[in-house]
Amino acid sequence: MAIENLSSEEWFRELYVDARYTHVFWHNNKIIKVLLIPANIEVLKKDEKKAQEFIELVKDCSTNK
Repeated sequence: MAIENLSSEEWFRELYVDARYTHVFWHNNKIIKVLLIPANIEVLKKDEKKAQEFIELVKDCSTNK
């Protein structure tokens, strides 16, 4: 549900379809915890700084498998 909701955001779509990061969304506990809280989704959609922090977290998690 969270992924579907965030898919309306261009920055998220670009991140999600990138093969380097797709696996992280489904298998990294840090990312899953963020996405499971509806309030986090709203913050990511409204706050560009928080969105950038989330992007960095995803990228960091993908390099630290």
